Amino acid sequence: MFNRRKFIFASAFLGSSFKYKIGTTQESNISNIKLGNTDLTFPNIGLGSSSTSDPSIIRHAYDRGVRYFDTAESYLGGRAEAAIGKTLSSYRNEIIIGTKTKARSSSSLSEFNSSLDGSLRRLKTDYIDIYFNHSVNSYSRLQNDDWWEFIERAKQQGKIRYSGMSGHGSNLSDCVEYCLDRDLVDVVLTAFSFAQDPSFLETLRHTFHFVAINPRLPEVLKKARRKGVGIIAMKTLAGSRLNDMRQYEDKNLTYAQSAISWALDSGYPDAAILSMTSKSLVDELTSIPSNKLSKIDSYKLLEKYYLLNKENICPPGCDMCRNVCPNEVDIADVMRSKMYALDYHNVNKALNTYSSVKNNASVCSSCSGEPCLSACGYKLDIKNLNQKTHKLLS
Repeated sequence: MFNRRKFIFASAFLGSSFKYKIGTTQESNISNIKLGNTDLTFPNIGLGSSSTSDPSIIRHAYDRGVRYFDTAESYLGGRAEAAIGKTLSSYRNEIIIGTKTKARSSSSLSEFNSSLDGSLRRLKTDYIDIYFNHSVNSYSRLQNDDWWEFIERAKQQGKIRYSGMSGHGSNLSDCVEYCLDRDLVDVVLTAFSFAQDPSFLETLRHTFHFVAINPRLPEVLKKARRKGVGIIAMKTLAGSRLNDMRQYEDKNLTYAQSAISWALDSGYPDAAILSMTSKSLVDELTSIPSNKLSKIDSYKLLEKYYLLNKENICPPGCDMCRNVCPNEVDIADVMRSKMYALDYHNVNKALNTYSSVKNNASVCSSCSGEPCLSACGYKLDIKNLNQKTHKLLS
């Protein structure tokens, strides 16, 4: 039986089985862009702190030119915010901070104020550059009038400069579009990778003769651009299985660099945030040779990754399997739990995410799996993946 103790052991083993360092002599290659209609001079690469509370890594990122630091009150129980505050408070005027809180449909003005004040205290600052409604996956989270009243007051008080929503769940496209149609946010933080870029899929289609999939998310992001809403991408590595690719890389170009470069060059996001959990990873992710990068070499690495992992890649925001499960399993959220477990090796996040899934995969064993398989344009064996995830995380 694969219990939690065995899972934790396996995750620790996976996380320590592969070691890789990119040469630290590579120069940082971060460039500044305009983030939508905001007046922020925004770096195209930022640090995501969901798994980072080490001051030495945060400081190393700053020394490498990182100027956007993305965090949340829930990351590492508040320790991620505190680490950024402790490390970078002396450089506050030089950096941009984005943080998040979960504005639930039943949350009140006093709760929102308390959350914001807690983040300000931990971050050792008197204002937040971008304040996000965190991990939105339902309209109800966007229909709380107290939230929007709070946002306006906080802007007037100078406690936040811009508002946003973040998301990577099954209803991502709908939630982003809801905000766009009502002019509710200045910035969206959304999952996006090369596996969702129609141009990549079209090239791949000609190579392997399959039907190119064009999920709705790219069209929604085009609308965001037209309306001047800033777009920051996360989950750009399409699963973060870096260790599968090391043998195909060289010192001049890694899979991660190719994936990030492709996402930024796609014309959809303005910038990307990456989880940086070691100094060597900071060096790698801030050394994207965009001015030297061969599109052909980049495509070859991404193509190889896709072939190695195509049976497991579930692009967020695809939505093709939504509402097709006869048992109403939250497929996208089950897949996200699997990603945290097997790709990110983040034990606690995987367990916590899966435990919060309203309709989990416990019923998949009694289903034929045909409805989900037929709906998935990527032809993933959803039943089998869901069963494995349930066995792993329950």
